[in-house]
Amino acid sequence: MTLVKMNRPVSHMHRHGYRTFSDLVNEMFNEERVCTNQFIAIPPANIIESKFDFRIEIAAPGFEKSDFKVDLDKNSLTISLDKNVDENSEEKYNLREFNFNSFKRSFRVSDKIDSEKINAIYKNGLLQVVLPKKEEAIEKPAREIEIS
Repeated sequence: MTLVKMNRPVSHMHRHGYRTFSDLVNEMFNEERVCTNQFIAIPPANIIESKFDFRIEIAAPGFEKSDFKVDLDKNSLTISLDKNVDENSEEKYNLREFNFNSFKRSFRVSDKIDSEKINAIYKNGLLQVVLPKKEEAIEKPAREIEIS
């Protein structure tokens, strides 16, 4: 029996100096990166469906409704915030786990949505975008059909 040595391709992680996936994750989330704000914070979102509409909820406390921008282009709904927060130069962060100075989230809008009636509300740190369903997309209750 003859053994043949195969040259296995170098993985993407090895080319960049990481031995394992754990090394890569540890490097990404090290304290220095978090404290120097090298991450783009994206606020969490909920998508809720009711009989009459869909609702997108984005948790982004500490802003004004005028800080947000909600755009609809064809079937793409984009929610964004771009605000420069003045930081006190006499203070420094020892730990910074969130930062919503700016973000952008996009969602695909179904053709079941009445795009002319979409509206948004910002209250108590929660941005809620309401996407009403078209009349024909609303489920009708079961009914009995009379036989003539």
